[in-house]
Amino acid sequence: MPTTSTRLSDVIVAEVFQPYVIARALELDALIQSGVVVRDPQFDALAGGPGASFNLPFFNDLDGESNVGSDDPESFAAPAKLIAGRDGAVKHVRNKSWSSMDLTAALLASDPVRAVADLVAPFWVRDRQKVLVASLAGVVADNLAHDNGDMVHDVSSDAAAPATAAELISDEAVLVAAQTLGDMKSRLSAIALHSVVHTRLQRLGALLPVHDPQTGDLRYHTYLGYRVIVDDGLPVSQGANRVVYTSYLFADGAVAYGEGTPKLPVETERVPGAGDGEGMEILHTRRHFLLHPRGIRWIGAAMAKTAPSNAELANPANWDRVYARKAIRFAALRTNG
Repeated sequence: MPTTSTRLSDVIVAEVFQPYVIARALELDALIQSGVVVRDPQFDALAGGPGASFNLPFFNDLDGESNVGSDDPESFAAPAKLIAGRDGAVKHVRNKSWSSMDLTAALLASDPVRAVADLVAPFWVRDRQKVLVASLAGVVADNLAHDNGDMVHDVSSDAAAPATAAELISDEAVLVAAQTLGDMKSRLSAIALHSVVHTRLQRLGALLPVHDPQTGDLRYHTYLGYRVIVDDGLPVSQGANRVVYTSYLFADGAVAYGEGTPKLPVETERVPGAGDGEGMEILHTRRHFLLHPRGIRWIGAAMAKTAPSNAELANPANWDRVYARKAIRFAALRTNG
């Protein structure tokens, strides 16, 4: 077993370590940096409080037409009704542990606290993205089953012949997907792509770079004006002949996020008998958070525990859209590449 002169229990102080991990994870998360996922104080409070799921009441937008006035004192205007609805979110309860054997190199660094945190933070970014991707998969599946797929544009095919240009990502396909939001499509600001789909756009020369005005460093690319986010965790399904990739178009604030504080967010444990008696330390990290696609109510009809797994998040039986289509801030596009 590799040994170090620094012990986890010596360097990990929860009050210092956990805030740094959370802050670093926010810096590294492209979905948060793009504005797609927005931290909301209300959701922070829910994530940090009791309960496993939460009702989020809302009022539908006012519609109809204005009244035409008259000079008839016996003619009265009929007041419009405010129609209330109920959104709902679920708390995610997650944890991950690493042994000192896993973290040996970090513990040998000149700043072991920062080195360990810089390993832990990217894990939680990737894990949170998996939670969101699973949630979106469940929402899309529910939409296809119950709302005529009005949030999805599908140009994919499972034909044995090679894919045609019309079955791959294109300006046309993306614009039609955006049109599922009608006149609210102007709110869309980002597009998330699998790296295979991203590579096609690179080959087409369709991506435009955006550089930091101060340093000149590349910050991100855009496509049709949308900020590009690349994530190989996006849905990929293998048919008999073709692979289908799901991409997502997002508006700012499409997903609400809140971060809670578990009773013991960070904890170290020593296992004396590990390593044939040489001993081992374990770092336990825990996260309680909400990550909620706005306007899609979490039903939780099919859950084994009080908090859902990624498989349960991807189950359409656990979701129901409660906002009107135009108020949902994302759309899905299915292509063969």
